[in-house]
Amino acid sequence: MRLGGYARISLDKDGEELGVERQRRDYRQVAGVRPGWEVARDYIDNDVSAFKRNVVRPEFERLLTDLQSGVMDGVIAYDLDRLARQPRDLERLIDVFEDRPELVFCTVTNDIDLSTSDGRTMARVMVAFANKASADTGRRVARKHRELADAGKNGGGFPPFGWKADRVTVDPEQAELITKAHDALLAGTRLSTITAEWQEKGIRTSRNTGKPITRVALKGILTNPRLAGFRAVKGQKHIGLDGKPVLGVWEPICTPETLDAVVAVLEGVKSQYKANNLSNNHKYLLSGILRCAECGTRMIANMRSSWKEGSKGSRFMYRCPATKDGGCGKVSRAGEPLDQHIVNLIHEAEARLKAPASEPAEWPGAARLADVEQEISELISAMNGKRISAATAIAMLEPLEQERDELGYERNRHTVEQMKTTAATVDLPEEFERLPIERQRAVVMKHIKAIVVHPAGRGARKFNPDLLDVVWAA
Repeated sequence: MRLGGYARISLDKDGEELGVERQRRDYRQVAGVRPGWEVARDYIDNDVSAFKRNVVRPEFERLLTDLQSGVMDGVIAYDLDRLARQPRDLERLIDVFEDRPELVFCTVTNDIDLSTSDGRTMARVMVAFANKASADTGRRVARKHRELADAGKNGGGFPPFGWKADRVTVDPEQAELITKAHDALLAGTRLSTITAEWQEKGIRTSRNTGKPITRVALKGILTNPRLAGFRAVKGQKHIGLDGKPVLGVWEPICTPETLDAVVAVLEGVKSQYKANNLSNNHKYLLSGILRCAECGTRMIANMRSSWKEGSKGSRFMYRCPATKDGGCGKVSRAGEPLDQHIVNLIHEAEARLKAPASEPAEWPGAARLADVEQEISELISAMNGKRISAATAIAMLEPLEQERDELGYERNRHTVEQMKTTAATVDLPEEFERLPIERQRAVVMKHIKAIVVHPAGRGARKFNPDLLDVVWAA
């Protein structure tokens, strides 16, 4: 009898798989004393819940498939609740045993035969009780977490990135990484660029799974409300009974204004680039900034197929695209000398316009936003205290919340634009070279609206700056 051994544990904080290994050892020992039984394959779902309805257990799914197809002659597990804590999962398993009554079923802790009516009934009762126990535990845990959140205290799980194991003291190295990433995002650097930099440095999340950090994980780190000192529940600021966000007992890493601006950037605040149809998702410095003098179409860049390592020619070309939607395809220019010429012009412009740094302009709506947030807080507090009805409070809250969201959007946009303006100023050519391409483009577009490229004529090979019309920003 070729049996599939199934082991599962809901939480494995250290990732050492000790719990599932104990289960595997026990069910293999039981199978070893049964004549003719062999555990042909282990199906292990480590650190996976069987109670949460939205969780897919890959090894459980594979076990069902192998039982249905006849690859396995039965299943052995430590206990029934390792296999199923949701009645619907049990019913799927029972369907397989009804289709194939010759299948073997065994657990270490008790004997249940899913091929018989009595065994299936007993299994349904046991899973129902296990499901209720999980639900009761979930309610108690949720209530406990709510109490901790209301008090601004830490919950369970792994220490959040940016803090030490006590969850209160800031980790200086991780905090510096977060601060630099925030500054880069607000200055126009793409999240994917920062993700690649963290991966290159070997930075891991607090779970330390050994895998490179992902874009999704990095976004979660950089938008965590606790960075600004707020207690978070499921990634959102926790609102207390007084209608205000609850502050935590830990040291913050950034200001609320910075966090809101970062969230706005990652959620897609409209910027000057999008308003001008100049997406910042470019690999080349002047893509979309150059325009063909013959037809006015924005020029694009691509690598030269004939370029070879060690050759003196430019690796890429800017071209007017010949497409059905526009573009004559008549104008092209070697990319590297053109880029270098424009960079030199930018540095000259920076030197001429260099002025003492001024304080960032204050956002004029700050006072009104504070008043609106205070009014919202007072209304929620009055509703919770039964001083006004819920219907009255909701009717008064809706216009205030709409105004708060609009003001918040304007504040975030103001912050982002201030950061972009600051970041678009560089002191040295060496510093410019170290910037990611999106930041370099921001510096260029601070000074230049467009560059019109005229045809070079037949046989022209030497770069001629006189064939460029630079349209400077006001």
